[in-house]
Amino acid sequence: MSKRTILTTIIIPILLISGLIIVLINNPQNPSPELVFAQEHIDFGTLPEWEGPITRSVTARNTSKNTLHIQNVRTGCSYAEITAPAAIPPDREATFHITINPETLPADETSATATIFTDSSTTPVVPLTITAAAKRFATLTPDSYDFGDIRPETTYQKTIILTVNAPLDTSDIRLLPSSHSRLTWEIDPDTEIITIQLGPLMDWGRFASLLTVAFPNQRTLTLPITANVGVPTTHNR
Repeated sequence: MSKRTILTTIIIPILLISGLIIVLINNPQNPSPELVFAQEHIDFGTLPEWEGPITRSVTARNTSKNTLHIQNVRTGCSYAEITAPAAIPPDREATFHITINPETLPADETSATATIFTDSSTTPVVPLTITAAAKRFATLTPDSYDFGDIRPETTYQKTIILTVNAPLDTSDIRLLPSSHSRLTWEIDPDTEIITIQLGPLMDWGRFASLLTVAFPNQRTLTLPITANVGVPTTHNR
């Protein structure tokens, strides 16, 4: 084998490979930072409305050797707030604080997906699911009442149920008087059943009014009342 052949087929490739190895050793590629949550779903359970905002925490780790920056956080709902760190050092954990206000939370269980935006090319967008439900301090069942079609010369009576969940002195609950003299109501203090009486009404057409329950904690509940007052059975033309 000639010297030229040995040079081109053996020595030069060995030198190139050796040089590449030296470059890789002296210039290691740092992987992109990556955000990994310890939990991807935070379940708050049922939150009593009268206890005020509730905060839960979740940790997340930056699994790389570079600092990860949090660029933006969107909660995906109006009832939650998330406090996030501005940056997470390499191979370190940080805490995200999630606060929910039960007063603005739907009564039924609801889920929202928060989105965390980072400067990572691996995890630029990281979702976090938040689930919760509110327990109201008090409810009316039903929460509105339509008497439907009624006759103007007749008095109608219906009952609804008041349920108080908060630790309140129910003896101090007041039913505020209606703005209409022919719409009255009263509560049975033992059963918390409210009896509503409507009529007789003199004006035909659509009837609409509000009844208000006042509680000792300065809160109120309103009950919409509607009816369609029809033509009386007998009248003079």
